[in-house]
Amino acid sequence: MKMRLLLVLSLVMVANAAKAGFLIDPYIGLGQSKSTLDVASDQEETSSSTVLGSRLGYSFILLSGGIDYQIMNTKDSNEEDATLNNLSAFVGVDLPILFRFWAEYFLSSNLASDTDGVDFAFKDGYGLGIGFTGLPFVSLNLEIEALNFDAEIGSNEFDYTVASTILSVSMPFDF
Repeated sequence: MKMRLLLVLSLVMVANAAKAGFLIDPYIGLGQSKSTLDVASDQEETSSSTVLGSRLGYSFILLSGGIDYQIMNTKDSNEEDATLNNLSAFVGVDLPILFRFWAEYFLSSNLASDTDGVDFAFKDGYGLGIGFTGLPFVSLNLEIEALNFDAEIGSNEFDYTVASTILSVSMPFDF
């Protein structure tokens, strides 16, 4: 009897100390993107963007993982608008003091642009992020993302790359 009671108490204490739970991390931010179209001579454009998204997942002790959905609206120097809808899987490390880190692999991305006659097909993408958690309930984040697309212009196909740097504010809820 004492052994069972000891086992049950041990499991309860381990589960409580593990602080496992669901993670909801909504964020909003600003970004700067460089897009490159690989043709005979590389054409590079810089654009500013607003970013809105959320990471949903599970956390266990210092590790977290899940999915990240992001909407990025950009406007380039020619006043052309583009919208990126990104879905990625992330894995992170949440240090007990001040910082958290994560890496993400993009599962899909949909690029809708004002540019007529260009079709974009997503190939792959990845991202790295760091968050400063020294403020109560808030995380200040810096994220770098790289997305690769196939751009079809007429019957020609080119590589199209979007590299973004995002500064965001999030409120990670772990319960």
